[in-house]
Formats: sequence, structure tokens, C-alpha cells
Amino acid sequence: MPQAVVVQREGPYQECKVEEVDAMKPHDGCAVVRVLSCGLAFPDVLTVLGKHIMRKPTPFIPGSEVAGVVTSVGQGVTDLKVGDKIFGAAHRGGISEEAEVVASTMYRLPDGVDPNVAAGFELNYGTTYHGLVDIGQLKSGETLLVLGASGGVGAAAIDLGKALGATVVACASSAEKLAFCKAAGADYLINYEESDMRAELKKIGKDGAIDVVYDPVGGRWSEQAIRAMGWGGRFLVVGFAAGGEVPKNAIPNVPLNLALLNERQILGVFWGAWKARDRNRQNAKNIAAMMEMVQEGRLKPIVSRVYPLDQNWQTAFDDLMNRRVMGKICLQPMPATSRL
Repeated sequence: MPQAVVVQREGPYQECKVEEVDAMKPHDGCAVVRVLSCGLAFPDVLTVLGKHIMRKPTPFIPGSEVAGVVTSVGQGVTDLKVGDKIFGAAHRGGISEEAEVVASTMYRLPDGVDPNVAAGFELNYGTTYHGLVDIGQLKSGETLLVLGASGGVGAAAIDLGKALGATVVACASSAEKLAFCKAAGADYLINYEESDMRAELKKIGKDGAIDVVYDPVGGRWSEQAIRAMGWGGRFLVVGFAAGGEVPKNAIPNVPLNLALLNERQILGVFWGAWKARDRNRQNAKNIAAMMEMVQEGRLKPIVSRVYPLDQNWQTAFDDLMNRRVMGKICLQPMPATSRL
């Protein structure tokens, strides 16, 4: 019987454990995959805690995106066959040895792309591309300020920002995280825990000259970043990771006169809900465009650590909640030698 992390009830993830579960049979329009890798992100932990806006009925297996090999297909599936390598959102399963996926929502795993890169791709890069391109209209030559730049979506913003021709200012909370941001391609680095962000921006001539702010953090840095934007600046509200379990001060109260001044725009980026409403399949086009950029070497997604499912899945959750994660992390239910 396959193994999976099972959430019997919402609450502390430490109460969950790896359990044997029934083998999956695909529903109509779906396929079952042998999981090669499961990407892990902050929203996955919030879902277990019962603190995410999109909650799941219990029991459930956490983990929202996977890369895997198709082992069976349901009625009506014509575009996938057994043996195909694919990646995308998990319909059932995730942090498990097998998962069920909706066939029409999946993407082919291109030759030469690491399954760990693909498993961590759609959520972080899909969110970030939608934010920077569809909503933020980031243009070549503009300046992008990234808060929480060493995290999963933050690192994706650095990568995409550089690929789109922007100057990238990366903000993070430690020297180690900033070194990671530098390696990811950031042009300027600011430690907002140890220094005044506005003062540091003035030193590099960017205070009042930021075109786009990408904010997955919230907290006390959001207002400072808005004040640093120039005329027509776009502030992208991506999430509120400040402080881990979304405390009261993670969601900032922003004076609305800041939007009036310089005609700044405050824009929400709710990729998951947008994807569900995406009738024109724009998300699929975004993913295809970015995966082509990966193959061409224009995008370089970073997977900083891969955790064995049966041994270290709680460590992965701990690292996310304690802000120790840099880039994307993945859980792998099988040895690396048998991935392919």
C-alpha cells in the first residue's frame, strides 16, 4: 500500500504522521501518478493548520503540486497515457507516493528538466508571472523591489524580474538570505531587519523610483515599500507570510492617501482563484512560456533542499514556518536513483 502524510483534523502539523493509504483509482477525466517529487510552499502548511483561505475537508493529504509518472488513466482521458511524465496541481494526494490529477490541468515534463524543479514550479512561478506580467505590467528597464526575496515566490520574482529586463532590489532578513538572493541574480540587496529600508534605497538612488513592489510578506515593510514607489508605481499584494502563522500585525493597515500620491496602484494577486476562473487558459500559456525559458536557460529556478518524505517531512514544515527556507523545497517519496 502507498504511503502518505495524512491530516486527520486541522491543527498542529506535528500531530500528522505518515500512514498507509488505499491505492488510488482515477476518476473520470483524471489520472494517477507515481509521485517523483512534491513541491512544498507556505500555503500548504497553512492548509494543514486550518488557516488558509481555501480550506480542505478532512481527512486529506497535504501538498498542492507534484511531478510524476502516469500509472493509470480514467475514462475520457485521451491526452495522457501510462508512462507519461507530467507536473502540475494534485487533485488528491501530494505528500505521498501517488496522487490523482485532473488530466486537462497537467503539463508535460520537458526532457532534461529535473522533476524537483517542475514540482515546485507552477505555484511559485505561476503566481509570480501572473503578478509581474498580467497584473503588474513589469517592463524592461523598470525597477522591481522584492520583499521576502529569499522565499519561494520571492526567488521566482528575482528570476523572472531579471529575465524580463528589470533591475531587481532584493530585501530579506539575514546576510545568508541576501547571499542567496545575490546568487539568484538580484542587483541590489537590503537587509530590512538590520537597517532602514528607505535609507538604504536612498543610498542606491532608488527611493521614490521603484516601479513595482512584489510583496508576499506584509507586516511593517509594506508601507515603507509603498512610500518608496515612484509615479504610477504598482504594489502587488501577494500574501502575508510575516511571522509564520499570520498574526494580527501581518496584514498592514495602509493610509489610502499613499495611493493618491504619485498615482500609486495597490493590486491584489490571488493566483489560485484567478486560475480557477481562467476560462481562456492564460495560466497554461504562462506556464508553457516559462518552461520554454527554463529550457533556454533564461530562467534558473532554485530548489534549495529536497527532503525524504518518510524521514524529514516535519522538518520541511518547521523550516517553512521558521523562515529558514530559501528558494523552493520539495519532498521526495522515493530515492533519487529511481526518479527517472
